[in-house]
Amino acid sequence: MNPSNPLFSIIIFAIAFATAYSINLKFKMVATSGRYENIDGLRGFLALGVFIHHANIWYQYINDGVWKEPNSNLYNQFGQTSVALFFMITSFLFVTKLLDTIDKPYNWNRFFISRIFRLAPMYFFSLLLMIFFIMIISNWKINVGISDFFISIFHWLAFTITTTKFINDNPLTVIINANVNWSLPFEWLFYFALPLISLLILKIKPAKIYLIISFGFVALFILVHGLEMHHISSFIGGAIAPIVIKYTSFKKNANTLLLSIVVLVCASSILFFRTSESILCKLLISIIFTIIALGNSMFGLLRNSVLKFLGEICYSTYLLHGIILFTTFYFGFGIDKAKQLSESQYCLIIFSITPIVVVASFLGYRFIEKPFMDLSKKIKI
Repeated sequence: MNPSNPLFSIIIFAIAFATAYSINLKFKMVATSGRYENIDGLRGFLALGVFIHHANIWYQYINDGVWKEPNSNLYNQFGQTSVALFFMITSFLFVTKLLDTIDKPYNWNRFFISRIFRLAPMYFFSLLLMIFFIMIISNWKINVGISDFFISIFHWLAFTITTTKFINDNPLTVIINANVNWSLPFEWLFYFALPLISLLILKIKPAKIYLIISFGFVALFILVHGLEMHHISSFIGGAIAPIVIKYTSFKKNANTLLLSIVVLVCASSILFFRTSESILCKLLISIIFTIIALGNSMFGLLRNSVLKFLGEICYSTYLLHGIILFTTFYFGFGIDKAKQLSESQYCLIIFSITPIVVVASFLGYRFIEKPFMDLSKKIKI
């Protein structure tokens, strides 16, 4: 077996599922059905998809020293389509909230505080691990000016919204976490753009201060990152389902065999595309997401409690899996020794660390994510 064989991904999913099942037997994190349980189940697939994507990239990186997208369409789409769907989920959830409060004042203070408490703590923890590893690699020496060192850390504390700088001038900075941070500025772009978006939806418009902040952030983001429409289109794709749910009765007929088959056909068709940036590919992804968001459970699979458990811990999975891969191959084996691994040996190593990824994600959720989410709800505004 090699890391580009489809069986490689199937085994990883199976091991992760078994690990999550064992944890969930004791902790029962997902015990009840929710309004968006299909979305929760979908998240479980997506975070593992990104892990599998980077496991394939790491095999290439070990052997040729170049960090690049997988040669396989399947393994490249595991990452790119998964992130596109994450963007769609974000858009779906918050456009839905706007539509649900269309006639009421929207609590923008509560919104921004909840987002900070949701995204920042686990991200800062992962950043702390990154800095720790960089300093170990650097033999605890600061290789740049002290001001440059702290400025680079500041940019990372700001979710690399301003720019991505190597910490301590070390190019391994973006390898340590598999460069997953690239997507988080786009999440913040959507959040800060939401007051402007709400002008099209809410009858009670946001206060001017929120509109000024929103416009300023969007302008700064475009200045720094440009306007990458293939990512913006993912957020647009995620906004289709809330509108359909609000203004039509189509949702009642979404969980059918025919639409499940349509999802499978669209998912299979995505594999013909090298990346998810194609307009047609993005359309296929949008169709998949819209059908699922409208209530299609893919033969009941997305309502599985173990998948919902994996969905609950997916943010920690997203942030920690790259660090675990780096720890394994850089500190554990060393790149030179890792080059000597056969394809089968490499696959076995990835299989063996898959439970570690799931357990670490669970611990991150339970002891970092969840406490801060609960804390944000206690803040009275």
